[in-house]
Amino acid sequence: MIAEATKFSSPWMTTDQAAVYLGMSPKTRAVWRCKGKGPRYHVLQDRLVRYHREDLDGHVLASPGGGTPNVGI
Repeated sequence: MIAEATKFSSPWMTTDQAAVYLGMSPKTRAVWRCKGKGPRYHVLQDRLVRYHREDLDGHVLASPGGGTPNVGI
């Protein structure tokens, strides 16, 4: 995932770029947005949807996981 992240020079991403960053399809990302799920997004000029890298990372970190938490690291 780190190699994928370095492809983006700007912290602002389109829906397609955000989907790649999160490892999901752009269609799934768009459906989640319509349902009010997933990370925060911003609408520019009444039609351009953009995601900020910090919002994407925050969403991943806040999502419940199935592993053991890294306590004390």
